[in-house]
Amino acid sequence: MRLLDDLAASDPPESTSRRRFLAGLTFGSLGTAVFGSLAICVRYLWPSVLFELPSRFRAARLSDLARKRIVFLRDRALYLVRDDKGAFAQSAVCTHLGCLTRPNAGEDGFFCPCHGSEFALDGSVIKGPAPRPLDRVHLERREEELWVDQALEEGRDERVRV
Repeated sequence: MRLLDDLAASDPPESTSRRRFLAGLTFGSLGTAVFGSLAICVRYLWPSVLFELPSRFRAARLSDLARKRIVFLRDRALYLVRDDKGAFAQSAVCTHLGCLTRPNAGEDGFFCPCHGSEFALDGSVIKGPAPRPLDRVHLERREEELWVDQALEEGRDERVRV
């Protein structure tokens, strides 16, 4: 038991280190919570901008499409197709689950390597599980160049004369 004269004496080292540990743990936890909250607030104020490719672009020259029946634009997931009626642009993304389709070896259509869907050259479904044809996008001719606007849908019978 401590005497009255001992009240002026400092605490034993065991209680001081325990007290300092708990105080450090408390202030460390509070500091982490405050720092985390501030970091979230600053991140909220920072703009989140997606830099996407423009939807309207020059796709090919007419001479490119004259040599081949199908021109595949991999970075845009898009096919430029030439048939007897003209040329059109259609998406290379399968309408089943969004896989990237590939042209058949004979350039007479497309197939989905993941789930087995098959499409005719005009994008119509030959064999499922794809529920609908490949999507068409707007294609226009400007002098000797073909321009695509992926933001605009095109009708199934629309063609550009080449």
